[in-house]
Amino acid sequence: MATLFFPAALLLGGAAQAQSVNAATAAVFSKPALLGVQLSMKAGAKQGKVTADQLKCVQALDPASFDEVYKQLLLANLDSKELTRTQSFLAKSVGKKFAKHGYLGVFAAAGEPLPEALPRFTEDEMVDFEQFRTSTAGEKLVTNRILEAPAARTILNERIEKVLEVCIPQQ
Repeated sequence: MATLFFPAALLLGGAAQAQSVNAATAAVFSKPALLGVQLSMKAGAKQGKVTADQLKCVQALDPASFDEVYKQLLLANLDSKELTRTQSFLAKSVGKKFAKHGYLGVFAAAGEPLPEALPRFTEDEMVDFEQFRTSTAGEKLVTNRILEAPAARTILNERIEKVLEVCIPQQ
């Protein structure tokens, strides 16, 4: 089975400025990013690098903390046809499972137990996934992992720092 894991960072490039990214699509990328920050802070608390109050603050961050960054980066990297294709795919049952697989993959990457089993894909869903993966949008997001490229990571890291200022003020 193909690896179905892609939430993380982003990359700047193309243009789909006339369109907008819907909240559900942004959340597919934003929720795993926030979870990654929260799990990292949890690990920091275990090591004594993060206080209990700081951890509590990070755990209470708005789930949409990274939505705007992901909207901006998706618009910058996908043309209007690719954005439409991506949003259509993510709205389907297979896309929702794909998103959940990616979200749960953050737990695995952090060495944490999964809160639930990974979703199982039917044969038909795997066909749908392959059709998306081989589309230009899928090639960018899944194969080339544009949302994990260095330029994208820089943008995401800047947002992470800004979001964390609320919980961990800089001296």
